[in-house]
Amino acid sequence: MPAPALPIEVSAGPGFTSGTATESVPVTHGGRTYRVRRGDDLVSVAARFGVSVPALVDLNGLARQPHLRPGQVVSLPERQLTDGPATERARAGDTLESIAARHRLRPADLQRANAMGDSRLIVEGELLNLTGTGAMSARPRIETLELPPLSAPSDGYPEATVQAARINRRSLLARRTPSRAAVRTLVARTADEHGLDRHLAAGVAQVESGFHHAVVSPGNAIGVMQVTPHAAHCASHAVGRPLDVLDAADNVAAGVVILSTLLERAEDEAEALAAYYQGLTSVRARGPHRDARMFASNVQIIADRTRAEESR
Repeated sequence: MPAPALPIEVSAGPGFTSGTATESVPVTHGGRTYRVRRGDDLVSVAARFGVSVPALVDLNGLARQPHLRPGQVVSLPERQLTDGPATERARAGDTLESIAARHRLRPADLQRANAMGDSRLIVEGELLNLTGTGAMSARPRIETLELPPLSAPSDGYPEATVQAARINRRSLLARRTPSRAAVRTLVARTADEHGLDRHLAAGVAQVESGFHHAVVSPGNAIGVMQVTPHAAHCASHAVGRPLDVLDAADNVAAGVVILSTLLERAEDEAEALAAYYQGLTSVRARGPHRDARMFASNVQIIADRTRAEESR
């Protein structure tokens, strides 16, 4: 991961004497030190100790080489040098878990810092505290009346899941929605790039959403390929980069990667398609549900029909 960009005009930060690379720290530094671990960067260390990045840079003389190396001992300011706690603005596709992992925190730490209780819902663009007890949290309440309806009745779904789905649909509707023709082309191209039968991928997109990206289910399955944020997070590891499930191209990429993986692991195509709908573990433990069997059958019918049309 590349080193984060430093704030503009770092030299204007609080004045400290130079830091040290040894265990011996001048008393003026308060005696607090931290030994850098693999994967640490300036942002994560600042967030962990509730201090500012400019203060760390100035205190340790890092202005010309703003990188941390494993084993390096850095001096820590005695107190928080910013006006408030360290913060992170939620980006598209972020989850509470992904933000916590980015800053070497636990989701429970973020819940406490933002007075969230047991809620795990975050909204794209909101500013989250990374430290603290929640006393300084100014998170606005999300009113149900402000959220758009979903593509299907929500009876039987957990309230928190439905609210997350409606929040995601609001974010989705705020973006430019690609046309069905553009989505068809996107699905075919992405399938080709991943070595997946484009007719099968198109069948999944057709049955799941009808090639409409602004569709969100009560179970929080999003967009063209009806991918949940958790499934997109898993697919991100396979492609080697974060996937934004609200972005049409990333959404299709996630769906194609998931389907390709299932085809490799399942006994046959029908089981893979049922698993796309129901989950492979569940299919093998309980057998495919009626809805999963219908989904698999419909996808195969559409794929066979489009293959036949192309061969004419």
